[in-house]
Amino acid sequence: MTWLQPWAAWLLPGLPLIVLLYLLKVRRRPVTVSTLLFWRRVMEEHHRRALFQKLRHILSLLLWLLIFALIVAAIARPSFDRLIREGAATVLLIDARARMQAVEADGKTRWDKAQTAAKQAIAGVSGSRPMALMTVGPQPIVLSPFTSDERALRTALERTSVTDATGNLSDALEFADSLLATRGGSRHQIILYSDRAPDRSIMRLHPFLKAHPVGSTRDNVAILRFATRPLPASPQTSEILVEMANFGSAETTTNLQIRYDDRLIDMKPVTLAAGARETRVFPSVPRPGGGARGHLVASLEKNDALAVDNVARALLPPPKPVRALLVSKGNVFLEKALSAEAGISFELIAPDGWTQALSGKFEVTIFDNLTPVGWESGNALFVGRTPFDAGEAPLASPVLTDIDTAHPILRTVDLSRVTVLRGQPLALPAPAEEWSYEAPLRSFEAPLLIAGEKKGAQRRRVVALGFELAATDLPLRVAFPLLISNTVHWLAGAGTDPRLPVCCGDTIPLAADERVVTTPPIAGFFQPLQNGFYKVERSGQNEWIAVNTASEQESDLRGAGGAEPQQNGEIELPRIAASWLPVWPPWRYLAFAAVFLATVEWPLFHRRRTE
Repeated sequence: MTWLQPWAAWLLPGLPLIVLLYLLKVRRRPVTVSTLLFWRRVMEEHHRRALFQKLRHILSLLLWLLIFALIVAAIARPSFDRLIREGAATVLLIDARARMQAVEADGKTRWDKAQTAAKQAIAGVSGSRPMALMTVGPQPIVLSPFTSDERALRTALERTSVTDATGNLSDALEFADSLLATRGGSRHQIILYSDRAPDRSIMRLHPFLKAHPVGSTRDNVAILRFATRPLPASPQTSEILVEMANFGSAETTTNLQIRYDDRLIDMKPVTLAAGARETRVFPSVPRPGGGARGHLVASLEKNDALAVDNVARALLPPPKPVRALLVSKGNVFLEKALSAEAGISFELIAPDGWTQALSGKFEVTIFDNLTPVGWESGNALFVGRTPFDAGEAPLASPVLTDIDTAHPILRTVDLSRVTVLRGQPLALPAPAEEWSYEAPLRSFEAPLLIAGEKKGAQRRRVVALGFELAATDLPLRVAFPLLISNTVHWLAGAGTDPRLPVCCGDTIPLAADERVVTTPPIAGFFQPLQNGFYKVERSGQNEWIAVNTASEQESDLRGAGGAEPQQNGEIELPRIAASWLPVWPPWRYLAFAAVFLATVEWPLFHRRRTE
């Protein structure tokens, strides 16, 4: 046994004081007698035996001596933990990932069970056995550094909450090991409260680790993927993709609802076999207009163990027409291509009427065989003559060898059968002053299409096409209007397609002029820990981010639980007693015993049983 506060021994001289006070007690009972004649000898004998008479009934004295001894022992804070003599520190690591929200058969969540178990362990904190509190999540978070203050640990635990995010257990364990490395002694431990115990490889890597699993295996149905995109052939309509999975042992049937801005637009029954997955595609969904927010929500009408993954969110904002300015002496191919695109409104002017201020009123300016001074002030498309001409002789019948179909400009554009009679080789500029360039279309080593982008506070984009339209059959093919549409929308500023849904817990980089509307606003990087829609402000315009759990790791609740904690070596975990018996340090039991004996002695004294 170790006494954590040995100075309490200075209170032991109070024991003789209690005995002295007991001897000084006067307990005279008034009795009426007829005469004192017969009482004189009795009084003399009583006086000679007074001291021993007072000690005849010593039950009250013994009780109060015992009560005082218990109080002194409680103040001295005894401990039977041998780890204290060897130097011990404990890190309580609580899993706060999304699957800890799963509801068990008794109606409690795994997070509730983990908190209860952690509170029991916190009760064993002491000056020689400090504890730190951490959570497992997208990033390990220290809720409380090493302390011996039980109240501070409990307050930190009660203020934290479970997240909708996934995370990495290995990162949290490495962080906990680094915390223990700052403490003296060698008898440390990490107590992990999670829905499942880590595998043996992790246990071997972390010798101080001891796992306390909470929860049990549960069936669950989840939405793993939810996305939408406008159809390339018809930007006014969209496709919706939903991937669902049944992480259970039995077949399940439910309904899948699709809502747009809180309005139900579709509902379909879904039957999933045990362990099966299914992908549904909803084609030809009309894209709304007007002031729609574009919030698209898919939900499963299923009351299962984990509700957070039954709902997924995506963005389907209304299309915004791009205002383009065509600077040309007259080009029927460009005019027809721009007129055929419903998402583009354009105006035509002659080259001598163009000014830099005029281009500032449009999102995109198209220069047909023209490279004026000052074009850098806006987004520009050059056809024929370009600022990137290499100054070399034209290429005769160049072959299109390298076509980057993954680039947004060439997406769904088939150039395999296009014939070019004459092409102007372009020179790919070196990156400079926040500008970066790439050539998604080449004829061997000669770029025929250059796309440049300037990042920063003032974004700019430029595209140069290195051949005249009259020297190719491209305008006669279906690929031409698609190429013009993709190019104009890409030039309009990386904003035609909405942001893809983000997995909760991922870090989202923000541009210099972007702010997430929270309290306070967030800039630089944004890491959401709860699902939902988040508004992003940029240059006076609003944009949205959809955040979902969307993680098989969090939705698969099978293989959880384990009644017996797992441990490494001889490291000891504070015993988790039955729920009806509180787990207290020894001094609390001593204090409780002292209060109990004082409560019992009080009525016995007044009933004259302990006099």
